[in-house]
Amino acid sequence: MSPTIVAVILVAVIIASAFFKRLPTQFILCIVPVICGLVLGFNITELGDMIINQVNTAMKSAGYMILFAMIYFTMLGETGMFDTLIKGFLNLSHGKLNVYMVMIITSIIAAMGMLTATVATAYLIVFPIMLPIYKKMKFDHASAMIIAQTAIAGMCFVPWGIAVVNSSVFAGVDPLELSRRLVPVAACFIPAIVLQWIYFGYVHKKQGGLMVIDWSAGEGEGEDQKKTGMERPGLFWFNLILFIAVIVMLVKSVMPSYMIFILASALTILVDYPNGGDQKKLIGKAGGRFFNTIQQLIGISFFIGIFQGTGMTEALATAIVSNVPEFLTRYIHIILAMSMVLVIRYIPNKIYNSMYPVLISVGSRFGLAGTDVIAPFVCNMSLATGSSPFTATTHIGTGLLDIDVNKYCNRSMLVQTVTNIVIILTAVIVGVVR
Repeated sequence: MSPTIVAVILVAVIIASAFFKRLPTQFILCIVPVICGLVLGFNITELGDMIINQVNTAMKSAGYMILFAMIYFTMLGETGMFDTLIKGFLNLSHGKLNVYMVMIITSIIAAMGMLTATVATAYLIVFPIMLPIYKKMKFDHASAMIIAQTAIAGMCFVPWGIAVVNSSVFAGVDPLELSRRLVPVAACFIPAIVLQWIYFGYVHKKQGGLMVIDWSAGEGEGEDQKKTGMERPGLFWFNLILFIAVIVMLVKSVMPSYMIFILASALTILVDYPNGGDQKKLIGKAGGRFFNTIQQLIGISFFIGIFQGTGMTEALATAIVSNVPEFLTRYIHIILAMSMVLVIRYIPNKIYNSMYPVLISVGSRFGLAGTDVIAPFVCNMSLATGSSPFTATTHIGTGLLDIDVNKYCNRSMLVQTVTNIVIILTAVIVGVVR
């Protein structure tokens, strides 16, 4: 059977399985590519070599970093450092808050929350704190979630985040290299975010919402958070200085990223949690998150290893180049990126993930590096998944804000489609997306 036909079948099956959810995606990514490889005449030994080589590459480039990054950020979140920063920021407002300050604060807190590299965690940080303010100002909760999601998407360039990790595996580059490539793309979110503030401010005023509310001590700081016994307020400055040092070292690439997180984790656990019981609890919590991530990473490695090793990628790319006008093929990654929010509203985002190898192969024919092709997708994908009912975190956010998920997705899809197009066009105009 033709590698092109098998490649189309493979992608179609993965998309369908993600849509119908009969089997976890990790298993589909492992099983279906092997069957397709056998159909193409490769034996199990050959396929096994393709898989293990890709798994080793993925673990070396991303897996070890993710393990220790999750341990570090799990501990950092438990210390309460982020909560202290956010409450201190809110207290700076003193007397009054207008609707634009509320939107700006929402964006900043959401962006800070995304430093944990988990969308769910970012929601759990921003919404409990801001919800009383939204209610007092009568600010639309769906608008608040869209604003927060856009700021979160703009922060998806962090190298320890799953968006960069997954995309780096597809692109065959180091997460830090891809992260640096994405920073100027993330900067293109700023004009779009400002436009959102203007738009939602206008809508809020038109709907008769309060434009200014009084702000008194302790009011609007959110519901009291349950104490876990793991908070370390007395070590706030130690944790903040260490956190800043970690970010600087990652940016400067002073050593391998996993070594930076190993050292940061060791210092944090020694100073903040010298008790063995606390250490075991925290590492166990981080381990649960890592287990889910590593399953996905291994599944992707099965898919990529076989898809590329059996020649399916090249065959499918050749078919696309042969049947699509060259002027259109050159920009196919940009066209697909612009349509992303609309597509993913109704179809799981695996449709785009499964196309990355093909798009990268097509782009290489026009002198585009893998990072050039991936650039318009990584951060912007969060806009799309955040407007999709197929994404678990969408249900978390809508649940926290007590809004209907389908009504939210319908509204978010329209706003985020425009936002996505503005971001990509800005990136193309300034030359950071090619």
